[in-house]
Amino acid sequence: MKKLMEQMAEELSAAFEKAGYDPSYGKVTVSNRPDLCEYQCNGAMAGAKAYHKAPFMIADDVVAQLSESRIFSRAEVVKPGFINLDVKPEFVAEYMNKMAEDEKLSVETAKNPKTIIIDYGGPNVAKPLHVGHLRSAIIGESIKRIGRFVGHKVIGDVHLGDWGLQMGLIITELKHRKPELVYFDDSFTGEYPADTPYCITRALVHAAKGETDEALLFCGENAWRCEKMEHVADIMAEFA
Repeated sequence: MKKLMEQMAEELSAAFEKAGYDPSYGKVTVSNRPDLCEYQCNGAMAGAKAYHKAPFMIADDVVAQLSESRIFSRAEVVKPGFINLDVKPEFVAEYMNKMAEDEKLSVETAKNPKTIIIDYGGPNVAKPLHVGHLRSAIIGESIKRIGRFVGHKVIGDVHLGDWGLQMGLIITELKHRKPELVYFDDSFTGEYPADTPYCITRALVHAAKGETDEALLFCGENAWRCEKMEHVADIMAEFA
């Protein structure tokens, strides 16, 4: 199904050709003065130099060919040579009905589908989330869905950045606490354990119990003590 602008341009191009002018001048754009008209064509202005005629004379010739238009309810020449256009309501209604009948709402499927990767979202895992993080997530998800709708293979990736330091601190603290684990044995060649050897939850439980020595958060070889441990304990106590 042809787009609305394409159909309007085809009719304008045919009018230019019937009037004896190059059909390439029949381009239609959305009006920059919606108080005057819905669409406009400035082809007569562009063709004035080529045909050595006043723009409004060319526009008059073209508009005369639109008297039986199936698309335009009004085609008016405005000096120095603009063509103001309004579309027939019945044409728009017919066009919308045809769109509704189409499973894809007349959206053209990509002729050469591509594989597209979209990286969006990506909050910092070491910082709190806030409403601003929704912006890129919503925009990225919308672009992904539009791409898939027109036939592309779109892969969405929410990249979680800035977590290397945090993981490094956890690994370092784990090595400090449990050096006997096989993960730290360079000569180990067997299967690694399926269960997690230690977790953040355990540290928070210690904090809730007031066991601050056990609740040292994973913060490197110096075992940096969390300054807000009392606050963590208060939060955990609410769920106890």
